[in-house]
Amino acid sequence: MPRPSAPNKREFYVYRFAVGNTPFYVGIGRDKRASDRVRYVKYMMERSRLGKPVKWSLSTRVIAQLINAGYPPRTVYVVRDITRSAAIAWERLEIRRLVRRGALLSNVQHNPNRGLSPSVIVKVIVNCQRGP
Repeated sequence: MPRPSAPNKREFYVYRFAVGNTPFYVGIGRDKRASDRVRYVKYMMERSRLGKPVKWSLSTRVIAQLINAGYPPRTVYVVRDITRSAAIAWERLEIRRLVRRGALLSNVQHNPNRGLSPSVIVKVIVNCQRGP
């Protein structure tokens, strides 16, 4: 995300992506960053299908695999209308809270379990949707 020209402006939010009640990513954003992410990943998937270069991150790989499996993620806003520094603090708290609850997150920063593969995260999410 590009650096804001006014980081103290209360235009930031913290969001998470989830499938059902299973969260898998926490981020900060402003404007349409969160709501546009699935569209952006679909664009990346099409570029990849056409053989064009794509720079995948762990979270975008997870989103792409979930879309292919028929489980598109939804956006949940944790907190809105905060400064960038407050959003960064909230993001860390939310990641810590979710990890303590046992969530497998596709975050790289602030995530103690960041070494997981996209396939492992997607498998857990899909299994949670299917139930016991």
